[in-house]
Amino acid sequence: MPPLDSNEIEEQPGTTTDETSTESSTAPAASAGAAAGVPHWGISGSVGRWEKGAVNTKADIETVQEMLRLATTILHEPRVDPGDIDGQIARNSSESATVKAIEAFQGRFLKAPDGVIDVGGRTWRELVGVLESGKPSETSATQPRSETSATQPQGTAGFFFPFDRLPSVNWTDSPRRFASSRSGGRRAHAGCDLYFPIGTIIHAITDGKVVRGPYAFYAETYAIEIDHGTFIARYGEVQGSAFVSVGDHVTAGQPIAKVGHLVGISVPSAMLHLELYNKSAQGPLTVSADSSATTSDGRPFFRRRDIIDPTPKLNEWKNNLPGS
Repeated sequence: MPPLDSNEIEEQPGTTTDETSTESSTAPAASAGAAAGVPHWGISGSVGRWEKGAVNTKADIETVQEMLRLATTILHEPRVDPGDIDGQIARNSSESATVKAIEAFQGRFLKAPDGVIDVGGRTWRELVGVLESGKPSETSATQPRSETSATQPQGTAGFFFPFDRLPSVNWTDSPRRFASSRSGGRRAHAGCDLYFPIGTIIHAITDGKVVRGPYAFYAETYAIEIDHGTFIARYGEVQGSAFVSVGDHVTAGQPIAKVGHLVGISVPSAMLHLELYNKSAQGPLTVSADSSATTSDGRPFFRRRDIIDPTPKLNEWKNNLPGS
């Protein structure tokens, strides 16, 4: 992010416009079971979020729940498990395990999961395809890659650049680089800035669990913290209407959020502000100057002492774009 007088200290949440996509419902109901012994799946109406117009008949919900349970076993993805096969979806869809399972499945191929399975729509076709083939869909943008794959860059197995393309400008020069000067030299930049237009999809670097967010971060944007095992990543300056929330498990390359809109400041571009921490310290990532990590010349980051420079990692991950 460019030199500014304000520290990137979290504030109280504001309001962000949600941007979602819908899937086509014009195709006829799919008929699975071309192969012997495979059930002929079918639903008569849409299933999922009530507020998105889902019909949600009991029989159709039970069918989808059973299909998702089977997909969980095939994909080895617990987030796709809807729980009990009870034919019920809570009126408050955000509390429905089935809706959460649908959205988790959609996250494999849709940039904006909407929590609805339409008759013959994209999600229905993908789900039937997984059950018929007994393996993850080949169209999945987030399908994990084999560490022995011939196309996998050496040393980056299981790790992705957070965008499906590289930014037009690098993250190694000021003002975008880690530790570049801020506030007239009174503090150091705590991450790397990746310039992209507002609304550009951000992908998970690797598998992990959301431990915080989205929460208000800077200039009316938000941040998400994901524990990726050997490090914590803070994905900053994103939209509040993220695809994930606290407790969610993410897979490498999964869409997690969109680039946010910085309000009230002058910047050359919207961006992802990426910070990394090696987990040798504990507590909040943003701290006061007297508790902060510092540069070699003594400038504070206003960040926890285990902050690390993302530059070498980004230089490595740039050869592995999600969906490529």
